[in-house]
Amino acid sequence: MSQSSRSLEQDILQAAGAYRLSDALELVSGSSQQNNRGGFADNFAIRGFLSTADGGGEYYVDGFIANRGSAPARDPATIERIEILKGPAGAVFGDIDPAGRVNMVTKTPRFSSQASATLTLGSFGTRRVELDAAGPLSDTLAARLVVAAEESDGYRDHVGLDRRVLSPSLTWLPTDTVRLTYIGQHIHYDSPFDRGVAAVNGDPLALPASRFLGEPDNGDTDARDTRHHLTGDIELSGGWSLVGGVAWRTGSLRGFSADQSRLQPDGRTLWRQRRERGYEVEDLSARVELRGEVQAFGTHRPSLGLKAYRLDYLELLNRRNPTAANPYAIDIFNPVYGVAEALPLLPSIDQRETRRVVTLYAQDLWEVTDRLTLVGGVRLDSYKQELLKNLTGATSIAEDKPLNFRLGARFAVSDAVSVHANWGESFQLNSGSGAGGAAFAPEEGKGWEIGLSGRWDVLDVGITGFDIEKSNVLTTDPNDVNFLAPVGSLRSRGVEFDASLRLGRGWQAVANFIWNEARNNDDAFATPLALNVPDRSGAVFAVYRSEGPREWSLSGGVSYVGERSGATDTSGLLLPGYWKAKAAFELPVTSNLTFRAEADNLLDEHYAQSSYNSNWIYPGAPRTLRASLRAEF
Repeated sequence: MSQSSRSLEQDILQAAGAYRLSDALELVSGSSQQNNRGGFADNFAIRGFLSTADGGGEYYVDGFIANRGSAPARDPATIERIEILKGPAGAVFGDIDPAGRVNMVTKTPRFSSQASATLTLGSFGTRRVELDAAGPLSDTLAARLVVAAEESDGYRDHVGLDRRVLSPSLTWLPTDTVRLTYIGQHIHYDSPFDRGVAAVNGDPLALPASRFLGEPDNGDTDARDTRHHLTGDIELSGGWSLVGGVAWRTGSLRGFSADQSRLQPDGRTLWRQRRERGYEVEDLSARVELRGEVQAFGTHRPSLGLKAYRLDYLELLNRRNPTAANPYAIDIFNPVYGVAEALPLLPSIDQRETRRVVTLYAQDLWEVTDRLTLVGGVRLDSYKQELLKNLTGATSIAEDKPLNFRLGARFAVSDAVSVHANWGESFQLNSGSGAGGAAFAPEEGKGWEIGLSGRWDVLDVGITGFDIEKSNVLTTDPNDVNFLAPVGSLRSRGVEFDASLRLGRGWQAVANFIWNEARNNDDAFATPLALNVPDRSGAVFAVYRSEGPREWSLSGGVSYVGERSGATDTSGLLLPGYWKAKAAFELPVTSNLTFRAEADNLLDEHYAQSSYNSNWIYPGAPRTLRASLRAEF
């Protein structure tokens, strides 16, 4: 894979206090935070590209896409490590995407007993507990149970959080060559649906980060996500192996909200739209891959894979648009809740999408010499996508069998320094339909990268240049913010830098920077700037761990996000760039008990985290303090 790919292991995730996926992605170049769907989605772009502006960037959990359709934000308690796969990922998952993929690896059973319990208290009434226990049940069977519960009043007025996570897992070794692992996970995520704040006279920071513009009486929106995942590894003879698995996921998102519609000329009266959501998803996926090793003019490492999935996704949205007679308004500078009343809701979107997709892929990693490695891959998708609009009875069906390729090379200039190049094509189905009712066409793209990397005992460093172009990338419709629209084409090019440093046993540091010019080429859009993608961003994070029987640690870092577009319409909204610092301290109380204190946004920066349009701007959290006790057994 791309030499610019990175894996964030458990030690760095804990040191950085990664409570959301966005916290972890700050440690790697090329990611940018996107609209978080009212606080319910992990949404990001890699190298300027995202899946949809509303549903969230697709990511993997243990090799299977885990948020097709709808899914709540993941909880850090279940995550062992996070892999950021840059460039064409090839046969790693059967997807060939020139931008990259994110894969979260879940904690699984161990054949050595361990247990931990963590209690955390923090700003804004945060209370959180985590329990993690693993160990053998027999010589061939091991189990693990991860439980987490969190409640918070939140930094946004009237926007609390209630999250529950349960993840049991089993690993069975029936023979020396077979390993089977089951992972279950249930996420219960309740919070008011919150579209953030509105810009005033083009200023996205005119309102305090705490200002809530919805209605508390609408109550919580409830998100549920349940996943069952069975994987297996079988070692065959002659250096061959078979890996695969099945994942079944169900989920829902239900609740009411008052979403900002438009700010009136007086600059303080905000009309709102009342909505009711009823989304349901069922996603069944399977994959199997044969891997081996063949000696012929060097060493070949071929892989042949078959994957398939069946998606059933229901989008149900009732809403009532504001009018002069019934504006459902609120004063953004002096909000009074529970006074404005919306008219009864009307049906708006009621559609069911079904997909049947089968993918065949093959790849050969050819080690021509000790220094030169080549890779080539091909992917064939056979899909049928059907969109049924229940309000009209209209049905649209799309079928095709696209063929995509990837090529790559790596040359070791020395034992420590190497150059690499990758080229690949991509294909990805889009969900839903636009303002005119027509179903979206698939996203297609192609791109290349070329880079230089060095790996020494104390330093890993890489610099990569890339150029990617995709068509039919979904973003906010510039003519109707209630819908998405495809960009004719979106081109992203840039240079990214990543480094990790290890100085003895004590110091560890990571640093990254990217220059990324992401521009759309579509006359229907008032601005060529890609939504929420800065031209420049970067971060530095360092950890010091003392030596001795009572090991304490001190960590801290700073991240920078440059100015970026906050809307695709004629408003010309720009989100200002910002700096954000964090720090933490860990001290062992006893041999089994550790105290941790941390501060995020240490300098209390007022910033806009992401935006969907001028009226849906999500403010970043102010200074946040947390203290925790972790007991390990």
